Amino acid sequence: MIRVDLSITQARSVGIDRARASSSHCVVAVPGFQWWAMRANPVPVYDACTMTAWLTLEQALGAPGLRVAPVRAGLPSPWSEFVRACFHVKRIPYSLVDARDADRGLTSIKTLTGQASLPVVFWNDERPRSNWLEQLVLAERISLTPRLLPEDPVERAKVVGLIAELCSEGGFGWHRRVMMIARLLTEPTFGERERGIGQYLSQKYRHNTDSVEGSTKHCEAIVSTFAGLRASGHDYLSGSRLTALDLAWAAFAALIQPLSEDLCPMKPLWRDLYTWMPSLTPHHTVEALLSFRERIYRDWLPLPVDLG
Repeated sequence: MIRVDLSITQARSVGIDRARASSSHCVVAVPGFQWWAMRANPVPVYDACTMTAWLTLEQALGAPGLRVAPVRAGLPSPWSEFVRACFHVKRIPYSLVDARDADRGLTSIKTLTGQASLPVVFWNDERPRSNWLEQLVLAERISLTPRLLPEDPVERAKVVGLIAELCSEGGFGWHRRVMMIARLLTEPTFGERERGIGQYLSQKYRHNTDSVEGSTKHCEAIVSTFAGLRASGHDYLSGSRLTALDLAWAAFAALIQPLSEDLCPMKPLWRDLYTWMPSLTPHHTVEALLSFRERIYRDWLPLPVDLG
């Protein structure tokens, strides 16, 4: 990797016509190399989303470099926001991909990856990655700094395990979705369209062993665990430096309370469904966790959140 600091004028003077910029300096990609430009802004914010336009899935399959197919259309999917945060903090430029078919289905992505969920990440001509851990490991491989996983194997296992409590099947995101599905299917304030969304999500994700009571219990326990991490007195959830665990919490905390509308514009339906207040963790402790989420966004991630 070659790192350079080019102004727009300098980039054009050497014949680079793919420069994109949101400040006086830019990041450019040259075949065979990755050229990086660091903003003068001391806050490590790098808005990769402004670097390229959205690609179709067909275009993405023929493109080089990193491509990310997130959930879009006004829905801050925690899994999508987590993987984008990892690439953003590492200042890895990527193209955004609209992976849905013309009928807005996901048949093509299912044929390609064997599953029909987003995000999916593409890196050069390697196989697509649809699992959060594979995506995180890929980010660590593409750019060694800053490290988002501890070097010590035991500490790394702890961080990965705690992220799994948020991201994995049977984790916080999974069980909050079970709770949202139940609301869509049972609350009288929702109409036929919302019922249809609930039925679709239920068929796709919900196990017949899932229950609202059990899911609520799981979510309460996970929030309590993260409250304990935050109460340890460290700057971050796993110590004195940022890790992927902090980025995962920042993304999944939306399933307690999304960022404010000015920072994360959302459709009212999803803002309502995302909002849930744990009852077993003291309110002030939950507020501290949400404030920590806001600090991670403020210090490390672009605001407002761009949901495509």
